[in-house]
Amino acid sequence: MMDYRRYLFFVIVLLSCPSLVWGNEFRLVPSIFVREEYNDNVFFAANDIKRDFVTTISPGLEMVNNTDRLETNLMARLNRIDYADNRESSATDQLYNGKFRYHATPLFNISAEGGYVRDSRPDRDILTSGIILSTVPRNRYSASLSADYQFSEKTAWGVSYAFGRDDYGSTRYTDDVSHDVNAGLVYDLGQYFQRVKGRVNLGYSNYVFSDSRIDSVMCTVGFSRDFSETGSILIDSGIRHTWSEISTYQLWPVFLPPFFYYERVNVKQNNDGWGWVGNVSLNYKGELGNGSFTYNRDITPASGLNGAVERNALMLSTRYRMTSEISILFSAGYYTNKSDAGQFSTQVIDERTIRVSPGVRYEFSKNIYLESSYDYTAVDYLESNTSANRNLLSIRLYIQHPIWE
Repeated sequence: MMDYRRYLFFVIVLLSCPSLVWGNEFRLVPSIFVREEYNDNVFFAANDIKRDFVTTISPGLEMVNNTDRLETNLMARLNRIDYADNRESSATDQLYNGKFRYHATPLFNISAEGGYVRDSRPDRDILTSGIILSTVPRNRYSASLSADYQFSEKTAWGVSYAFGRDDYGSTRYTDDVSHDVNAGLVYDLGQYFQRVKGRVNLGYSNYVFSDSRIDSVMCTVGFSRDFSETGSILIDSGIRHTWSEISTYQLWPVFLPPFFYYERVNVKQNNDGWGWVGNVSLNYKGELGNGSFTYNRDITPASGLNGAVERNALMLSTRYRMTSEISILFSAGYYTNKSDAGQFSTQVIDERTIRVSPGVRYEFSKNIYLESSYDYTAVDYLESNTSANRNLLSIRLYIQHPIWE
């Protein structure tokens, strides 16, 4: 992995040389992000709660190079996290990511993306899944490849493949590998319904864990509609068929006269079943504010928990600009993650997470802003009848300064 990071850094430096700037658009933007927070439950514990001040310093570098046909975006960022009291949890997280989009013809495009993230915060997944982890470091590798083609003014087609891998290097959590393949068709229904496009999607997913394997296929139909230049809605709904092979451990009685005892035996369970999936997205972008409301239901990996879950995720994010410098922020989320033992995972997973976060941002310029927020998060672990909650106050300063533009 170290060779990969060196290679990515080398590419960034090489492309920043003036002699190689051949594109129509080139930007090299270093940045620094500083965050100071007070956390009244650092590890999301139900008992033995620990409070702490946490400082995060994140230097980063982004390179953008766009030509008539090729769009390139490379990013590297370090996150130094320091706990004032719980210093054994301090760490240096890392993020490297590259995106490429090639316009083969005016109607045909190919996109690729790859990344590596090393993270350690307990709330690293809370915005996407609602799942809480510990400070055990995770190495996440991701890659994707997609293509889209415009058949006509009314019909467009797209296909994609995504790979993901999570490595913890710890007996506390399990590693996982995921493969997702999707194909979709979009048709403009404007002759029947103004500003409406019909959608059909087909997908296959394969998730592999240390003690389980899950395969599923799904089909959804839906539509998208642009209400105006500022608002849009997208709705997809359909069915999914899932096959799972789960390894569980059971106690089997053994009688060897005159002894009687129980032996721990690995038992494989094979299940299959039907379920429904759905996705709703409502977006607004106006002169003074923007916002999004999304709902998603699907079967997806539960990172570190040795299996997948049926997840419902309801998320809201808004921003309202009071003046040219001051904006009011608000975000919220509600997540359910559920799986019976032997269904999608080796253990029972039944969690409910709710998160609410108001905030305010002051923009000194387009390259500098100061932001403050309050975050409340509560997690209910229904299978163990326990819960945990956290109050987080934070202030963040972001500065970027293009040195080549």
